[in-house]
Amino acid sequence: MPRTPLDRLLRRTVRSLSAPVYPAPARGAVPMDANTSLFGAHPALRRAARRLDRLALDQYPTGNSDPLRDAIAARWGLRRGNVVIGNGSDELFDLVMKAFVNPGDRVAFPVPSFVMYPFYGGVNFGRLRPVPLRDREGFALDVDGLRAARAKVTVIASPNSPTGNAFPADAIEAVLRDTPGMVVIDEAYAEFAGTAWVRKAARHPRLIVTRTFSKAYALAGLRVGYAVGSTATIDALLRVKPPFNVGTFAEAAAIEALRDRRFTERVVATIRAERPRVAAALRAAGARPHPSDANFLLVDVGRPAAGVARALARAGFLVRRMDDWPGLETCLRVTLGPPALNDRFVRALRGLLRRSRIPD
Repeated sequence: MPRTPLDRLLRRTVRSLSAPVYPAPARGAVPMDANTSLFGAHPALRRAARRLDRLALDQYPTGNSDPLRDAIAARWGLRRGNVVIGNGSDELFDLVMKAFVNPGDRVAFPVPSFVMYPFYGGVNFGRLRPVPLRDREGFALDVDGLRAARAKVTVIASPNSPTGNAFPADAIEAVLRDTPGMVVIDEAYAEFAGTAWVRKAARHPRLIVTRTFSKAYALAGLRVGYAVGSTATIDALLRVKPPFNVGTFAEAAAIEALRDRRFTERVVATIRAERPRVAAALRAAGARPHPSDANFLLVDVGRPAAGVARALARAGFLVRRMDDWPGLETCLRVTLGPPALNDRFVRALRGLLRRSRIPD
């Protein structure tokens, strides 16, 4: 029932929502909680900045970011018509729901996973069908559960957040083959796993792949993502996309980042080397990290995550507590960075776990 006069005017899907509160980052703390890059600014930013006087920032950007679409298409051997640009991947999930979900259509997704899938599915009047991952240790994709959902849109992150694991290709293929609707593969962390569904998406009528410049490309503050699909699919997304949705400077920086991938390749190589090394150090410290294909680790600290996260924040490390997810009440998600930073974090956590009690 509406609680206020305004509630009667709100969309049904908005009445139960609360406006999110984003706390200001702790001054001086290391942000190991957002899975963004901890390797400093991408050199592409400086190169784009040197071109500021030629970017016509007094004018609107290109309507569909066509220069960036062309650069991404060239990167993957595709055509411009296979690519749409979003204000981060978030906007792309919203576009998918707007283009394909009628009121009451099912939207399926594994849990735990990225919380924005149900958000965009719900506000666009979809019926949400969360499908829990199987096996608390391995976090396997429940292919049968996703089949049974018979969803209009199914969204799968691979690698998945917060668990970190990439799903086997045959499991994703089975979902794509046996579900009737659109399948979206969120590849936000794919560079760290060495996996890619992009080229298949360009050929398949029901497959969409999303990628972002926020993780491996270290451009999170510019909010640039892209989706790849068949030309018919991309045309559908362009119909519901607002014009000028990505700024001129953001587009220029993303193009520069694609032209020179050396920074990204160094970051990815470092993360791949650090994952097993840091995992071993965490085990020696008394924690239990789960296997990861991403730029972060899901770490079971063996005690309530909230207290450990607060203590780490006081020590200068922001981490994401996972106690909102059933079964992950003792888990933290920790972004990996350069070796020296990772070592400092392990030392801080080791000191905390040696205590019999962690004060609030």
